[in-house]
Parts: sequence; structure tokens; C-alpha cells
Amino acid sequence: MSAQRTVPPARTAPARMKTAVFIVIVVAAVAAAYLAGKRTGATQDILSASPGAAEKMAFIRKQPCTGGWCETIWLGNTKASAVQVASLAAGTEHCDEIAWAGDGFRVGFVINGYQLRIFDPDSRTQVGQVNLIDPDGPPSSRIARGITFSQTGAAVTFDDCPRGHSGCKSGLAAVR
Repeated sequence: MSAQRTVPPARTAPARMKTAVFIVIVVAAVAAAYLAGKRTGATQDILSASPGAAEKMAFIRKQPCTGGWCETIWLGNTKASAVQVASLAAGTEHCDEIAWAGDGFRVGFVINGYQLRIFDPDSRTQVGQVNLIDPDGPPSSRIARGITFSQTGAAVTFDDCPRGHSGCKSGLAAVR
């Protein structure tokens, strides 16, 4: 006795290829949409610091702008109450470090590795600016790091370091 039944047609290679191409296109579209959304609407808080003796906060926010990525300086008692106090030039200025005076009376932002911009966190205004290291080009071959305010806030100490390798030496600068 012979058995007869209906057998579905075998899947062909072109159908599998179409499925694979479709999956690759969907993955590429999702990745492109993710990156486009990340570029156009995202803001990132890249640095933050608080003084030991006061309830204050400083942070740097990075966001896309017409010249590339822009960084802004924010100060407040909390992150929710912080206000923008300065903007850095897109593509040419970058904040490397935030340093607080121990009592929270002053806060400094190291820009491009050599310039210290000092703010009064209560009035949220810039009260000073000093080049800790004389820049020798963009970028400077030496950077300032490890900024510490003196007890009176009239001076800062820092490490004067070559960019990219060891060999730091101590530095001191008046800021008032």
C-alpha cells in the first residue's frame, strides 16, 4: 500500500537571504537612530565635586551644539537647584578638574589643563582667572592638576606635569 500526502515546498535559499538582509537592515536602522538621538538631544554631566565642609555642588555638563560639543559650568546647593554660570567655547575649551576651597567659599575650574577660573558659589559669579602654567600651544605641553586652595583662599598649590608622561613638579599661584 502506498502512502500519499501533501508535502510543503522546500524553503529556498533566496527566502533565507531576504530574511538575513531584512535583519541586517533593521539592526543598522536601530543603531543609526540610537546614535542620532545620542548626538542631538543628550546632555551628560561629566565632572562633579562638592566641598567637604559645605552643602554645595559644582558640575560640568556636556551637550551637543553647532560647533561640536559644548561644556557648561553649573553651581548650586544641590543638583536640582544648580544654575549655569558659564559656557566654554565649543571645540577649544574643556574643563579638566574642579577644585573646592575646604570651607566651600571658592571653587575653581581648570580649563584646558592650565587656566584656573575661580567662582564665588554663593553669588554664582566669576571672581578671578589665572594661568597656572604658561601655555606653549594648543594643547599645552604641560598641565596643572591636583589643585588645592590654601586655608585663606588666597593661593593654590598644584602639580605642574608634562602632558602624557611622568615628571611633575610642585607649583604655587596667588589667586587674589
